[in-house]
Amino acid sequence: MVAGRSEVTASGPVADDETTPERVLRLATDLFAQRGFDATGVQELSEATGLGRGALYYHIKSKQELLLRIATRLLERAIDNAEEIVARDVSVPDRLTALTEYLITDLMAERSAWMTSMRDWTSLDEAGRAKILAMRDHYESIWQRLFDEGAELGVTRRVDPTLRKAIVGMFTSIHSWLAPHGALSAQEISATYLDFMLHGVMRE
Repeated sequence: MVAGRSEVTASGPVADDETTPERVLRLATDLFAQRGFDATGVQELSEATGLGRGALYYHIKSKQELLLRIATRLLERAIDNAEEIVARDVSVPDRLTALTEYLITDLMAERSAWMTSMRDWTSLDEAGRAKILAMRDHYESIWQRLFDEGAELGVTRRVDPTLRKAIVGMFTSIHSWLAPHGALSAQEISATYLDFMLHGVMRE
């Protein structure tokens, strides 16, 4: 069972170096995760941030912009990290382990953002949806390169795009049940999923 979250308010903890735009984005992310993007109104954002509508619109253009920023921030970081991991001079299994551990750790740390991005991205306009799809395709293509390398080396079976989507989706769907302070660590969850990915459920 996923741990519940407390109601978002303007009085929540604020980092000393957090700017107003960063605070707006953080509180909006939690509101969207709790209530859903479409069900969250500008008035609720204003109340949560403690900013009047005029001040709020000084920092954001629209709810759409906030949602797009939430999703692109996650994907940009995931892409950069994945590119760095795949370029490492270590074995394919070691790189797969690093990819999954990073992703699950980020899902734990940024659960509200992942939940909002994965669930509500279809509420974006056409241009926003196209941008997110392109970034997701880029991210998955990095996994595909590593799978292709593993197949060429004889380390893994060949993974076609359909199976790749299933594998990556298996990891990114963790946000729907993950408890950030649950009994299992990111490394333990990663090891369990990796074992299933590499060996399946059948006995040898």
